[in-house]
Amino acid sequence: MAAHDNTRRTIHKPLSWGLFSLGIFLVALLFGLFGCRAHPAPTPPWPDQRKAMRPPYTSQLSLPALADAPSYRLRETVDLAQRVVQGTAHIRLTNRTSASWDSIVLRLYPNLLHYGGRMEVSQLLGDGSPLPFDYNQTHTALRGLLPQLLKPGDSITLDVTFATHYRTWNLDGYWLFGEYDGLLNMPLSYPVLAVPNDDGTWRVEDGIPLGDTLVAESSFYHVWLTVPATMTVVSSAVVSATQTYTTSTDVTYELVSGPAREFTFMLSPLYEVKQRTVNGILVRSYYFLGDEDTGEAALNYAAAALQVYSRHFGPYPFAKMDIASAMLLNRGMEYPLLTQLGRDLYGPEQRKLEFLVAHEVGHQWWYNQVGNDQIQEPWLDEGLTEYSTYYYYQDIYGRDDADAVLHNRWELPLEYIRRKGLDAPLDLPASAYTRDNYEIIVYGKGALFFHTLRHRLGDRMFERVLQTYLERYRYRLATAKDLQRVIEDVSGQDVQDLFATWVYGSPTSSPVTSPEDR
Repeated sequence: MAAHDNTRRTIHKPLSWGLFSLGIFLVALLFGLFGCRAHPAPTPPWPDQRKAMRPPYTSQLSLPALADAPSYRLRETVDLAQRVVQGTAHIRLTNRTSASWDSIVLRLYPNLLHYGGRMEVSQLLGDGSPLPFDYNQTHTALRGLLPQLLKPGDSITLDVTFATHYRTWNLDGYWLFGEYDGLLNMPLSYPVLAVPNDDGTWRVEDGIPLGDTLVAESSFYHVWLTVPATMTVVSSAVVSATQTYTTSTDVTYELVSGPAREFTFMLSPLYEVKQRTVNGILVRSYYFLGDEDTGEAALNYAAAALQVYSRHFGPYPFAKMDIASAMLLNRGMEYPLLTQLGRDLYGPEQRKLEFLVAHEVGHQWWYNQVGNDQIQEPWLDEGLTEYSTYYYYQDIYGRDDADAVLHNRWELPLEYIRRKGLDAPLDLPASAYTRDNYEIIVYGKGALFFHTLRHRLGDRMFERVLQTYLERYRYRLATAKDLQRVIEDVSGQDVQDLFATWVYGSPTSSPVTSPEDR
């Protein structure tokens, strides 16, 4: 009997623990199932703007630099008869500085003299309540007064009602804004957030006609643009959807972009287009009747530049890149995902077309991705973008052709202005230069600085520096001191002497590179 009882206890004991364990497993399983329902997977950031990115690079939308980045929801309607864009802007802004704000500043760039337009703001709301506002002397900046301090980390929603009037230009010329000969160009047609400084002040410099005017943080855009149905729309954004009005006279385009420094659009009933896909990037060239050959050439040059710069600097993360003929004579202009080229480059000045395409495409790295203050430090993006063309010619045609660009476009002009006593350091605001030396110094001397740096570091180390600069300051605003810090961190070399000579030095202290330095 005793042995039998022990056996029964031996059998029953593991059976009871097995049932208990099974119960625990079932409870855990049910808890896990219900837990999954209660905690769904997080929504990816900026789901609409993901359409503007190439799929392998949508993870960039989660970069710390874009945490609480400004966002714009714009509704704009173009009235060609009245030459006006009626619009509203819904802007989400977070104070990412260390100072509290008592006001917020918006830039009204169409009011610049060389834009020739007029932007009027009829209403400004902050979190749904009216805000009093006033203007600076040139009417290019609007200050909205807040009812209470906006502390670091706090957010506010602005709603702005505005009308942007543009003019029709009657003479052939360099027109950044307005209508000419069947083409309407509308950069910055909406109120743009000024860039805040860390001490609570705002950057409100107007810039000069010789240089760029915009200083802006990387932002996200969702735009509903209503235009006459006869118009082809070219923009710095990606078309998400279209809707034809019941009258069939207007079309509304839903556009998304970001991270981007700005939003711009162009309209013409006369555009023709060629396109191709390069490494998953839709590249399109918009041109006018009779310019088919140069329109295709621009497409080829842009596709080649995208591949060269992606190889040397880092991949192009966006879904498309457009090239469009514009009212810029024989010059070019950069916008996010969009390069504008003067009409003369498709005709009498087409020998300059390839270089201008190569230069402006470079701004997709050194402007839209890595930004800077183009008014206070214009050389930083222009000099590096200009030098990027050396890589283009080196890869496409060989080192001798790249050296020819260096000598003819940068060295000889710099030698010329030195003989005229017009040389100056690189680290000056745009307003410190004149028409006689602005481009030669900001572009040419800036390019020669980077070539000298490349000679000092060696080809491989120099590319590592540029790649790190892009990686570290992507979608941020960099300064010359930031660039110097990257150079020294990556290379382990002290380059203060180069900066002292070229950037901060006396006008004649920077040598023009000799052939053996190339």
